[in-house]
Formats: sequence, structure tokens, C-alpha cells
Amino acid sequence: MKSTLQKISTTNTQETIDNIVNVYNNQWHCVVNFIYFSQIVSQHVFSSTNKKRTEKEKEYRKLLLKSDFLLPDWIALQVFYYLAVLFKRVQSDKKRLPNLNWTDFTPQFLKSLKQSFWSQRINILLYWSKPNIVEKVKENLTLKWYNVIYIQDWFSEFDWDNAEKALNEYVDTINILLVARSTPKIPIQELRTFRNYQQIQEDKLLVMNVWWLFDFVAWVQKRAPKLFRKLKIEWLRRLCSEPKRNYKKVLNSLMIIPYIFRYLILKKD
Repeated sequence: MKSTLQKISTTNTQETIDNIVNVYNNQWHCVVNFIYFSQIVSQHVFSSTNKKRTEKEKEYRKLLLKSDFLLPDWIALQVFYYLAVLFKRVQSDKKRLPNLNWTDFTPQFLKSLKQSFWSQRINILLYWSKPNIVEKVKENLTLKWYNVIYIQDWFSEFDWDNAEKALNEYVDTINILLVARSTPKIPIQELRTFRNYQQIQEDKLLVMNVWWLFDFVAWVQKRAPKLFRKLKIEWLRRLCSEPKRNYKKVLNSLMIIPYIFRYLILKKD
């Protein structure tokens, strides 16, 4: 539990953006993952024995710890982290995690890079969604003056050769690969990233695993009104609008109560 929580970024949005860019500029590759409390539960991340975890769950835990950045998402994780610091189960100068959810952070990250380096220095590659959605994402990003150089839908494994051909047409650029999506039970995007880590290094990619972001960029889904987001109940809007897709995530987040008892009060690891 401690190692996972210690890995989570605690800096604000702009500081996190600056840190990501600095790491990428220093090592010429970077992997950014987001984590829900729901995923911690469904993947048994805090489990103290490997017997309780499947091979994929073990792999998922490893990749979380190998991430260059692990950004917090959803209020349940923020609450648990706050209590973990309060109960002195995690050493941190900050009791509260920032709001770095993929829906808000990724667009802000791209916008900040465009303002700092302008579009010519930023290449964007898109992977893992329905053909019509990924095409719409490219169209909408292009309208905002982003340079989308490669797209691929979810019907085949990522074509590294064709992606490299697109990348080779540019020099001295920040190459961002957005991979979307995972499922509540199997973190597909994170696992694929982890298994292709050497290729990511060779191609000098900044990879962000952004879940269902493409649906919002393509306007397939609408964000909840600002009031919902301010009150941190956007999850309620998503649950009501798409219960089949979101109910397991909400149920897993409710596991925060036994998790507080087991890991914070009883102090089991």
C-alpha cells in the first residue's frame, strides 16, 4: 500500500506539467498513468500476498510503480490518501491530493505545451478507440492547431513501423502518444504500454494512458455541468447517464470503508 501511495503525484497541475516535460527532456521518454481507487480495489493493488493476485494484477502493480508519473483520479482516492497521511501510514508534506483526473489534466497539459512550444514542436499520436471516434478526435484537435501525425483504431495491435515513419518526418519535437482506453476489470492500455516499454524508449515517446478521454474530445460524451465538477459529484452524473458502464467503478469506490478499516486502522499491509 505504502509504495503505491508514495508513487502518486502530489504537485498541482502546472507543477506536474513542468515535471513531466522536464523528465521527458532529460530521458527522452516518459509514461504517465492515472489511477482510480476503483482500480486499486479491482486489481487488488494493496494485497499483501501474491496468492490473492492474478498474473495480470501482479503486472499491473509493477507497471504502476514503474510509471514516471502516477496521477490521482476520483474523490475516493483523495479521501483515502488524506486519511492515510492523517493515520501516518504515508509520509507526505501534503495531506490533500490535487485534482489531476485525465479528463481535465490531459487537455490542460496539451494546451500548456502548445503555449510553451507552439504546435510545430508537438506531435500527437492517437491509439485505441472506434474508427469514427479516433477520426473525430484528430479532426477536433487539428482545429485547435495540434499536429496529429498518426492515428490507429482498436481493431489491431499498434503498428510501430508506420508510427515510426510518421515520427521520422520530424526532428526536435515532443512526441505524445495518447492511448485510450481501459476497462474497469482489465487495464488494457497500461498493460500494453508496460509490455512495449523498450519501444517507447527507442521512439522517444511521451505516453499518456487517458482512459475514455477520446469520447469527450470527440463529443460522444458530454462533461457534467461545472457545478457537478465543483462539488466533486461528476461521478454521479456519469453513473446516472451510463449506469452499465460506471456502476462497478462506483461500487469499488465504496470499498473505501473496509479499506480504511483494514489498511489504516488495523495497519495491515
